[in-house]
Amino acid sequence: MNTESAVKKTNKSNAQLIFIDKRNQPIKEYIVAVAASDGLDIKGIQVIASPAKGEKALLSATLKIPSLEALDFKDAKIVDSILQNFVVKDEIMSVDTFIERASEDDDVRQSLTRSVKKLRSKLSELIAEFTSSEVVNLLQEGRNDAHFKLKEHDKELKGKKIYCIDIEATDVSTSDDADVIQVSICDLEGKEILNQLINPGYDIPENEKHNITTEMVQDAPSLTEVWDSIHQALLDADVVLAYSTESDFAYLQKSAEKKSLPFDLDYNAWLDVAKLATDLVGAMRWQSEQMYWFYKTPKLTVAYEKILNKPFPGDAHDALADAQATAELFNAMLSLGRKSQIKAKKPEPVKNTISNNLFASAFAQAKRTK
Repeated sequence: MNTESAVKKTNKSNAQLIFIDKRNQPIKEYIVAVAASDGLDIKGIQVIASPAKGEKALLSATLKIPSLEALDFKDAKIVDSILQNFVVKDEIMSVDTFIERASEDDDVRQSLTRSVKKLRSKLSELIAEFTSSEVVNLLQEGRNDAHFKLKEHDKELKGKKIYCIDIEATDVSTSDDADVIQVSICDLEGKEILNQLINPGYDIPENEKHNITTEMVQDAPSLTEVWDSIHQALLDADVVLAYSTESDFAYLQKSAEKKSLPFDLDYNAWLDVAKLATDLVGAMRWQSEQMYWFYKTPKLTVAYEKILNKPFPGDAHDALADAQATAELFNAMLSLGRKSQIKAKKPEPVKNTISNNLFASAFAQAKRTK
């Protein structure tokens, strides 16, 4: 081996993974809320594989912050997830694959691998900005409240007859022209109590909310013909569940008024699974105009998959499938409440100030003094 080859063999690469942060501002509270519930792609932050200082990058990746809540707000877990989900153009890859793609030179790859420890440290500093935010405390406080409510519901509902309803209609519940075209009711175990297609008396307009066609209901009865069985089934229940009770109740109430049908249902006996699911897994957001924190209501399919950790079953636009999924979802939520160790609604007191957001601080203080 000549001298020149020997020198090349002993030289070590100066390649390293470099963390680039071009934000020039601290993490805002509303950004923390998005990351906490949904995860986040942050503009201005990337990782580059650099062969040496000042030289053109071999490869660059943007970073994807996962849902902080899904990883229990644990910094190490979050950083691990980031390192497994580098975004290179439209491809997701681990840091190891990123290093392999950056160069075919073993010395370069080894040098890049050695710099992962330093990169991890930089990412930990970034994530600490998120997990130290008072928004995390507010979110955890809200989730504790949700578990407490579910624990109470679990006690209150024991021994009661509980039915779950879902309705498909020709339009949204706020429309005076909306007509019911399917009513489905099941018990808390998902057993069918009633499943009825209804002919509105005219061609059903196309609607993304359901898959029911005019042909499907041409031999179905009118609402007037089946009203007594629907009405009585709901009166027989001690508690009626729905995923958005307001809309399902409105469909029935408006239909009864329009067709002069008896209506003795009590909204106080209805329980909104959507509201409970929103408190439990809804995405936290800041209302900038009216200045308050709120939770976005998740779709039934999203709440089901988040809470039961499995795919939504059946057709999400069929009333019976939705009623049965709502019943299963509610059972799972009651189980979470039952198993919860929450004995009080409030966790440890949060700090008096919330950085970047005095209104959020006022909100937190108001919650604590209720």
